[in-house]
Amino acid sequence: MDLNKHLTKKGNQVVVTKGPITILIPRSYEKYKRLTVTDEVDTLAMFEITIDGETKGFFASASVIMKPSTVEYVTDAGQEYIRCTFTEGDIFFKSTSVVKNSNIAYIVFSEYIEKGQIPRFMKYDDLAFLFDTVKRLTGCSIPAEHATFEMIYAHLSRNRSNLKVPYRLTAMNEPPLFLKLKDVPHAASSTTAKLIGSYLNDSIATSMVNAAEDQSDIEDLLRH
Repeated sequence: MDLNKHLTKKGNQVVVTKGPITILIPRSYEKYKRLTVTDEVDTLAMFEITIDGETKGFFASASVIMKPSTVEYVTDAGQEYIRCTFTEGDIFFKSTSVVKNSNIAYIVFSEYIEKGQIPRFMKYDDLAFLFDTVKRLTGCSIPAEHATFEMIYAHLSRNRSNLKVPYRLTAMNEPPLFLKLKDVPHAASSTTAKLIGSYLNDSIATSMVNAAEDQSDIEDLLRH
């Protein structure tokens, strides 16, 4: 997909030169007050984009204002979206200048890690670099090393047919299923981890029904 064939910069704006261009914006951004629809669409620049039947992802952790020809409210694969369609002459980005906003880093963490709502266009190998981009665009000082997020995504990415199997231990022939951080039955790998995490009632129930197959180092330490 070559965006340069469909978009051009005019002054400080980005204008559509060849349409149609369709984007899907998750409505979950509304609860963070990062998606409003009037005669313009004010949204986070993190969405699916389709041109000539080809769908890709657009990811920039910043707020942008767009002026599409049509806006529709749709549901796709159980998720609610706003579908914007742009035709020739429409304003794709009202301004190419954005304000750094560290709160967007929290939104990305909440949506992608806490809730496990990884966009369909995100590939497994891209996730490790996600917060490198977020830090650069939002100016947020995240007190965690790159390797920390690599470990988080490696742990939460699972085999779709067996959620106990980490995706990294499969042949990786199909996309992974991403667990949410607080998915106690599947995300916690030991009885101790389940009991000291969130949702104690669920933790006790899953510890009784699904016994851990292996002891963890921390459990051995606590016993002694």
